Amino acid sequence: MMNKRLLSAFLVVMILVSASGCQLAIEDKGEVKARDRLIGVFITDEYLDLFDTEKFLNDNAGKFFPGGLNNLNIDYSKYQKRLYATLVPKAGEHPDAKEYVFEGVDGIPFYAARVPADEKENSYITTVTGKVVCDVHTSFILRDDEDSIILEGTVYVTPDTADTIYQFNPVYQSHDGKVYVVSGNSARLGYFEDEGATFSKALDEKVTVTENGISKTVSSSVKVTMTVVLPPNKISVLEMDKDSNVISRTNYSPGKLPDTITPSAVTEYILVESHSTDADGKAVTSRSVYGRKDNHIKTFYCRDNGICIQQWTNIDWDAK
Repeated sequence: MMNKRLLSAFLVVMILVSASGCQLAIEDKGEVKARDRLIGVFITDEYLDLFDTEKFLNDNAGKFFPGGLNNLNIDYSKYQKRLYATLVPKAGEHPDAKEYVFEGVDGIPFYAARVPADEKENSYITTVTGKVVCDVHTSFILRDDEDSIILEGTVYVTPDTADTIYQFNPVYQSHDGKVYVVSGNSARLGYFEDEGATFSKALDEKVTVTENGISKTVSSSVKVTMTVVLPPNKISVLEMDKDSNVISRTNYSPGKLPDTITPSAVTEYILVESHSTDADGKAVTSRSVYGRKDNHIKTFYCRDNGICIQQWTNIDWDAK
């Protein structure tokens, strides 16, 4: 009989072979009465171990030999466990606003879940980004013949962590409103030192469902782009007059800019400099210009884990 260690190693190989044939794009042209809805992705830098190995071994240990992998007929979905989210108050929002979170699990959430109606609020859709997913674009369509969700966003990372292997775990919402995540596929940007290097991962699903005898198309599309940025070590904000003379210069630590900047009455535009250091130790400065039609400044600060966050600072042109 195969010992447990050998059997476990064999199982890992088998799961990897099975996963290599999986596709994130799913299309089912047949009709189904109800199906859990793909609503986004939960990105982790560690594998979500949601496969019930013990039950799998108990059910299938006798099937491994003889014949090898080709003779196995196993429904792996039976052993895929779910990690359910908790509905909690949404920080910094309306006091009655809520969102679904995976408590106690480190990861980057990016999904749009429907919050059920209660005695205070009607049902609504809330998008969860954890302040990490930036440049978010969303589209929701709800018609008699079509129901669609489109989510696009960018996660900014530093060059020294761009080689991290990220797990893109699909998030679903069941017909009764429960939100859960399952283990997904892994991907990595690769080791790039150049600012602006990108990698994109997409999850798409399209089905035809029948509800109360009426059929309609239900589709979900989620795209996450990972983009490399150099971590800034200083942010300089320069106020410039109409002749491009410097009126004032203020230096800030990344992430420490004020909520609002009030330019002087003679300021014509604002120049923002982000000072960084590249892999060769050379100083790099990137610049952005904000005129009187712009109402905010965008800068970056980076966490120890290599994830970079956008900070938005309002510009109050009319205060003086």
